[in-house]
Amino acid sequence: MFGAERQEALENRIAELERAVQTLTAHAGPARPKPADTARLEALTARAEAAAAVLHSRDSPVPLADGFEGRIDTLYRAEVTGFVAVYFVTGRTAKVQLLIGTTNPPTRVVGVVDSRGSHQSYAGGIVRAGEYWAAASASRRPNLDFRVHFTPLF
Repeated sequence: MFGAERQEALENRIAELERAVQTLTAHAGPARPKPADTARLEALTARAEAAAAVLHSRDSPVPLADGFEGRIDTLYRAEVTGFVAVYFVTGRTAKVQLLIGTTNPPTRVVGVVDSRGSHQSYAGGIVRAGEYWAAASASRRPNLDFRVHFTPLF
């Protein structure tokens, strides 16, 4: 039906296509989900859905520990992860840095409140459990009217 040249050309083309399919299969094989991976993901999904159902079925929200009012120039160590807010109310002006870190005293500045201007009148940051934190002022004036508040997150 075909000439010898035509037959050979078709056979060569088929061989090329078979090599291309093998190459593509080799590349696609690792990307396919394996039965063990699929089963693990299905189990994790079922556990997550069950946990979410329990949380949604509760009558009242999970209570968090109360926060507390802190003080300027006082070193604290967080018992739980929380959020620290420092803000200027009124009165004597000053510059206050919110410092957080694993060392005592902490040295990483995460926010600045400078009550001498119209900007930077609030600073806030996350403090992880076990970290030290302080709202530190270089001012030695008494009665600086700043508020420091710690709110637990978990």
